[in-house]
Amino acid sequence: MMTIIAVLNIIFNAMFPFYVYIVSTILFTILVIIVDAIVATIIRKLPEKGFDYHKKIFNPSKRSIKFYELIGVKKWKEKVPELGMFTHFRKNKIEDPKNPEYLKRFILEACYGVIIHYVSLPLSFIIMLFDFKMYTGESNLYLTVALPVAIVNAVLIVLPAFILRYNLPKLIRLYEISLKRK
Repeated sequence: MMTIIAVLNIIFNAMFPFYVYIVSTILFTILVIIVDAIVATIIRKLPEKGFDYHKKIFNPSKRSIKFYELIGVKKWKEKVPELGMFTHFRKNKIEDPKNPEYLKRFILEACYGVIIHYVSLPLSFIIMLFDFKMYTGESNLYLTVALPVAIVNAVLIVLPAFILRYNLPKLIRLYEISLKRK
C-alpha cells in the first residue's frame, strides 16, 4: 500500500519532486507504527481489572456477530498477522483448551487487544498533524500521504479487533466449561 500511495502522489500531485512522496510515505508509515506502539504500551500498563470480559465492549451482540460473519471473518482471520509475540502470548491458536488459567489469560489478552485496536484506530489519524508545512499552506501531504497511510492503518487495526471480538464468546464458553470440569 505504501507503494501505491507514493506512486499515486508522484503521478497526480506535482507539488513536490517525486522523492518527497517516497520519503514522506515511509516517514508517515513509521510515524503511525510509533503511534500504535505508544498506544499499545500505555494500555498494557493499565490494571487488568479494567479488562474484565463481562464488560459490554468485549461481548459482541448478535448483530455484531452477524456483521462479522457477513464480512467473512471466518474466511480471512487466518490471513491477518497476529502480533502476540510482543506480549509473549500468541492469540492465533488455542494451545491448551482445557486449562482454565491458560484460557483466562487468553481472554484477558484478547480484551487488551480489543481496547488497543479501538483506541489506536482514531489516534492513528494524529499523524496528519505532523505535516508541519500544511500550517503555512505550503504542503498538502497531510491529505495526500498522511491521510491514506492513516486509513490503511485503520483498516489493518480494525480487522484484528473484529477477529478478537468474534472469538471472545467462544473463548468465554471454553473457559466456563473448563472451570466446571475442575
